[in-house]
Amino acid sequence: MQEKSSTLNIPLEELKLVGITGSTTSTSEAPLILVEGMEREVREEDVVLIENLNGGLILAVCRGGLGIDDNLRVGSYSPGIAYVRSTGKSPSRAKESYHFMLSFIGAVADGRVKPNDVIVAPGSRVYAFRGTSHNPLQYLKTEKTLLAGYLVREPSWDIPFDAAFIPYHIGVFGATGSGKSYLTRHLLIPVLLKAGYGVLDLDWAGVDYAPYFEESQVIPISEVESSPEAFLSYLMDRTRNFGYRGETSTLSMALEEVLSEHWQSLVKEASTPSELLEKLKDLVNERLKGQPKEGDQKSKHWIDLASMRLERGLSKLPLEEVETFMGKVGIKDLIPRQGEVSVVDMHRASDVAKLTFFLTLSNELLTRMYRGEMLNLALVIDEAPQYCPHEPRGVQVETTDRIKDLCALGRKHRLCVVLISQGIAGEIGINAAIRRNLNTQFIGQIHPLDLEEAGKRLSPYGIKPESLLYLEPGQFYFVGKMNPSPTPLLISFQVAS
Repeated sequence: MQEKSSTLNIPLEELKLVGITGSTTSTSEAPLILVEGMEREVREEDVVLIENLNGGLILAVCRGGLGIDDNLRVGSYSPGIAYVRSTGKSPSRAKESYHFMLSFIGAVADGRVKPNDVIVAPGSRVYAFRGTSHNPLQYLKTEKTLLAGYLVREPSWDIPFDAAFIPYHIGVFGATGSGKSYLTRHLLIPVLLKAGYGVLDLDWAGVDYAPYFEESQVIPISEVESSPEAFLSYLMDRTRNFGYRGETSTLSMALEEVLSEHWQSLVKEASTPSELLEKLKDLVNERLKGQPKEGDQKSKHWIDLASMRLERGLSKLPLEEVETFMGKVGIKDLIPRQGEVSVVDMHRASDVAKLTFFLTLSNELLTRMYRGEMLNLALVIDEAPQYCPHEPRGVQVETTDRIKDLCALGRKHRLCVVLISQGIAGEIGINAAIRRNLNTQFIGQIHPLDLEEAGKRLSPYGIKPESLLYLEPGQFYFVGKMNPSPTPLLISFQVAS
């Protein structure tokens, strides 16, 4: 026993014996039969140590607890059932037992954890760490791990994060009130900063992040310059293509030409949104009137109709929305340096304006990556289904494609895309093609509509999807590449003042 414990640097005598493994075992899981009385102490998600009779020590997590009593088995007649019905008392507890299924973290050797490839022998002793001064998660550390958060019910057990997999992108999922923004502010952003990333946070509603950072770190979306392509997308979406059936028309071509040539001067010279629209209307009308030439089939009737639709469409635009496109802060100045945080407060803009702003931002990031730059940037996207929904429409088709491109290129250019969403899949979730790029996920309390999708991710590790409906706010399953443990860990975090 002493030789085995030396690989763990912990005397097994200091740990508490809680049970033995039952039948049937494998290299990745084993049933645990609890010693009498331990059912009151051992909890789901507790980390335990298996002293394998076939050799070696294995760290594991308790999952899927069950209490069984053959005297009380329902569905058929038994003397125990008859006794309960006639007396209202429980029968003998001689046939009562309590079980967990152990999901393996890995085998401990030379002070580190490696994948287990030895079948666990039934009858192997199982020890609990809870209540001792030993943190078993320390054996998951590597040279590139960062410590943050803690294992649920063990505030002193820091969680290791493998920083090498940060550019493989992150998803944070949880229903309203699950603590997604708290997790992002108090755990994810500090980890990203420690890893040498700058953090650019797009705060969709302006309430989850902007109020919690210094004023110098927050930039209203109305102060950020926009591109002519973004403003054109906004115009066509907001006016429904000015009443034309297709996206391409005489008016849309004239608008595109004018904006590409005069956008910078329009923003610079116009002092108000109404003045900008008036100048734009004059330039487009001038362009339209100059289109018919001798031999052209375009008639004056169609030009007049386009001019009328232009005036009607521009007059319906809310001026406060147009103002969000008149910012002077350059996109390049918006992107933070390593170790810094910038938050874009988007609450004053319309949904379309927010999405077209994202197109401008993503253009800048993609251009830098095409040039071969290492960005060292984490792009945190709040309310991700607004950008890349299950079935994108309108501008969302473009934003979904841009996020795909950012994810594909980001892995090689140190860009981490962090998507925050109330739902995982379907109508309340994000696009499946995007979801497949999120190689690290934090899954908190979910909506019942997400049970099936959560089950696909967590059921192989013995986690019942139904249990996610009852998670407390601030509790998340940590799954994927950044987790050095192959089985998910239920984590939480301290909320800084």
